[in-house]
Amino acid sequence: MGGGRALVILLLAAGIAPAAAQTFPERAFRDARIKSEFHIQIAIERVKVPTPTPGICTVYGKIERVFRGPTTKGTPIELDLECKRKTDVVKPGSAIWIDSDQLVEAKHMEAFVNRGPYGFAHALWQHAIIAEPTEQPTIKP
Repeated sequence: MGGGRALVILLLAAGIAPAAAQTFPERAFRDARIKSEFHIQIAIERVKVPTPTPGICTVYGKIERVFRGPTTKGTPIELDLECKRKTDVVKPGSAIWIDSDQLVEAKHMEAFVNRGPYGFAHALWQHAIIAEPTEQPTIKP
């Protein structure tokens, strides 16, 4: 299965493809993955959920696997992600929302990230919750 197709399946499973489809063409996501500085898997230690939601959840963890980029396993990471509860109503737009309850329950995630002015920042929402770290990436560039 191609990387783009796998991403679409991941987005559909997360229930976020409609918002993504309204805003960005698939090539924008592919380009974000290809151009990102880092491709990593994260061991999630905790998640801070805003009150009220929707808002920005902060994932705290450590880098578990490095597929690309100048970083090492064990590096602490904070990653801000747009999150909402299933009952939250958000307007379609330029954000792809992740379910905050699923994020709180998650133990691992894979992400394409860049160095931002305040630490790591996701590369155009190219991230996914995964069951466990893998030897090979689950999201293809």
